[in-house]
Amino acid sequence: MIKILTKSISQALGKLNPHLVFGLMLFFVLLLAFEGWILLLRKPYAEYQQILSTRESLTASLRQMPDQSSELGRIAAELKQLSDKLSGELRLPASDDKMAASLMEALDQSAGLHSVTLASLKPKERKQVSVFEEVSFEVSAKGSYLRLCAWMLDFEKTLGNSATVTEFDMKTADEGKQVTLSMNIALYRPLRLNEVGK
Repeated sequence: MIKILTKSISQALGKLNPHLVFGLMLFFVLLLAFEGWILLLRKPYAEYQQILSTRESLTASLRQMPDQSSELGRIAAELKQLSDKLSGELRLPASDDKMAASLMEALDQSAGLHSVTLASLKPKERKQVSVFEEVSFEVSAKGSYLRLCAWMLDFEKTLGNSATVTEFDMKTADEGKQVTLSMNIALYRPLRLNEVGK
C-alpha cells in the first residue's frame, strides 16, 4: 500500500514542472526555518525588547531628575549657613557675670522698644542638658498686656534660638492698667569636650 502511494506521488511529481517542485521545496524549508525561529528565539527576543524598554524608561526618568551636583551644592550651602547661624547664636559670653550683663542689655533694649519696664533679672542654678550648659535667669517686667506679649514675641530676634522661656506668670497690677510678668529664661551654651559628662 505504501509502495503504491509512494509510486503515485512520485509519478505526480514527475509530471510537474521541475522549477515548481524546487519552489515548493524551498517554500517548505523556509517555512520550517521561520517556525523554528519563532519557537527558539521568541523568548530571548522578548527579553531583549524588555531590556530596551527598561533602558528607555530609566533614561527618561534620569532626564527628569534635577542635576545632582547643583542639588548637593545647594544643600552644602544651606548646611553651612545653618551651622554659622547656630554657632553665632551659641557664642555666649564665657563668664556668668558677662552673660547676665549681656542678657540684661539685650532685654532692656528690647523692652525699651516695646514700652515695657524691665524690673529685675536674677541668675538661677546652672545644669547640664546633653552637651549643653543650661543657664537660667528669673526675669520680671511690667507693662500693658499687649506690649508685654509683643516683647515676648520678639525674643527670638533679641536672644536668638539658643534661649527658651521655660515658665512665665502674668498678674494684673495698678487696677488692671498694668500687668506684671515674671518668667524664667534658659540660655544654652555648648560644653567643652572635657566638661561633657561631669
